[in-house]
Amino acid sequence: MKSIRYLWILALAAVIAAPLPAVAEYPDRPITLIIPLGPGGSHDLHARGITGIISDILGQPMVVRLVPGAGGMKGTSEAAKAKPDGYTILFTHNAFDQLKPQTVDVSFNTLQDFKTIARINFAAPILVARADQPYKTYEEFIAYAKANPGKVNMGHSGVWGPAHIPASQLIKETGIKVNLIPHKGGGPALQALLAGEDQITWIFATQTRPHYLDGKVRVLAVAGDTPLENDKDFKDVPTMAALGYPGVAFTMDRIFLAPSGMNDADLKMLRDSFEQLMDHKSFKRFIGSIGEEVMFMRGEEYDKLRPGRYEAYTDLIKSVSGK
Repeated sequence: MKSIRYLWILALAAVIAAPLPAVAEYPDRPITLIIPLGPGGSHDLHARGITGIISDILGQPMVVRLVPGAGGMKGTSEAAKAKPDGYTILFTHNAFDQLKPQTVDVSFNTLQDFKTIARINFAAPILVARADQPYKTYEEFIAYAKANPGKVNMGHSGVWGPAHIPASQLIKETGIKVNLIPHKGGGPALQALLAGEDQITWIFATQTRPHYLDGKVRVLAVAGDTPLENDKDFKDVPTMAALGYPGVAFTMDRIFLAPSGMNDADLKMLRDSFEQLMDHKSFKRFIGSIGEEVMFMRGEEYDKLRPGRYEAYTDLIKSVSGK
């Protein structure tokens, strides 16, 4: 009996002394990056330069999934419902995060269901026309649109997106009658312009540049009141405020979000990694090559802004829709 008890004691001691199985440090497998937009837009372009570098920092691949549809809400909803383990994150913007969910029925609460990893930069949309159109300036475009009501197709990246807002504001303030054409992101909107389906559109400098340099498009104006003074190609493009329309304004924040249930240590690791990315020489070189700038804000700081922005956009929606 004693020998049996002795054997049990030895077995228990062996179990206690055995090392616990190692807990894998986050991340230990690839991370999926959902972009709720179509190919060819400024988010798609930014992601191409970001994912390779951030993968090196994280030690695991970051794989892009483009999930367009429902005006950005399809991909956003998928990310909101993802397991909050840090292996599915979202690359989006403030219109899809803080504005669009107020205008449609969605299955998530954006302020509760997401936390910000980082804002990498921001940009204002620009008004771009095909080079074969009879107007070469903003003033000429307005005169043409007034003289030809309903004959101009103005494309944008989706209803209540960052291009739809200044487009709607412009129509309201000038009284022009154009056909607003929604697309599944800035890339498809640009392709529709280049194909001649639309005559004018609101997109971003990043996408516009190669086609501007090829002489295929003209840049007529910048939304808001801040000129692109650091952009060698577009520094002389007038702002809407300078043209007499300060109410035609919107700024798009490019932001990375994670499901809010993610544990604090892993979320901090992601935030720290994106902060390292912003100082990475290869990233700075890439951002410069597409004519953009780094305007970094850590997720903790950006999250402080989101509730106030959400409320401000409630008023913006009312002003644009007239409701």
